[in-house]
Amino acid sequence: MILLTIDTDWAPEEATRVVLEKVRALKIKTTVFFSAPSPLPFWPELEVGCHPDLSRRFAGRAEGGEMDQAGPEHDAAALAAEGDILKSYRRAFSTARAVRTHRFHWHSDLSRLMVQNGFEHDSSLILPYHPGIMGFQVGRLKRWPVWASDHLHLARRLPLDRLALPNWDRPGLKIFCFHVAYLYLNASSLDGFNMITARLTGSGSAQLPAGTKAGVWDLFERLAEEAGRTSKGRWLSEIPSEYLVNQGNF
Repeated sequence: MILLTIDTDWAPEEATRVVLEKVRALKIKTTVFFSAPSPLPFWPELEVGCHPDLSRRFAGRAEGGEMDQAGPEHDAAALAAEGDILKSYRRAFSTARAVRTHRFHWHSDLSRLMVQNGFEHDSSLILPYHPGIMGFQVGRLKRWPVWASDHLHLARRLPLDRLALPNWDRPGLKIFCFHVAYLYLNASSLDGFNMITARLTGSGSAQLPAGTKAGVWDLFERLAEEAGRTSKGRWLSEIPSEYLVNQGNF
């Protein structure tokens, strides 16, 4: 089963608007994890998710330096900071049921913090191209691993003009993680492009660059067509229970 998801990260509002308008035109169910409020009104095929950067939470470091072990006070401060970030996203996106942390940040207490802040579905895990991927439940939180991402696709130089991926024909969940920056640029390569140091700016054309090479947006369109053909598209919160390997036993 193919599921399309997008992380907005901190792309400029204009780039985000352009990409989301193009996604809306495809009329395929998509889960978008927002790092900031949307520049567009929400539309029927959109599932709103939250994309917090929990790695930016601050907790004081002991005087011993970088290699010091975290103690109880440090852990408590870190958890409190992460909880505050999740609360802020809950206030900003009151209907969101799904969450994915930036850089797939995770630790064992996050499932409890997420549930406390009203989230039911998490996708902060990636298992690249593994066959037979299933979700699993931790307490009341359902966790759905990502199968592939645009960055990994470009890093492995996989084709962008056709659906040819490792274990593509094997069963299981195939959750794709795309990013506004790559979609907006229709990136065809990582050469000379670093998503961290070369963030998009708000200036310039509001159209996808024209080019002869297939890029990430072309891949997204092909996946949207295939998802529509096979399952009519799904949101993260609509994954059937038969894709769970357990029912809250972890």
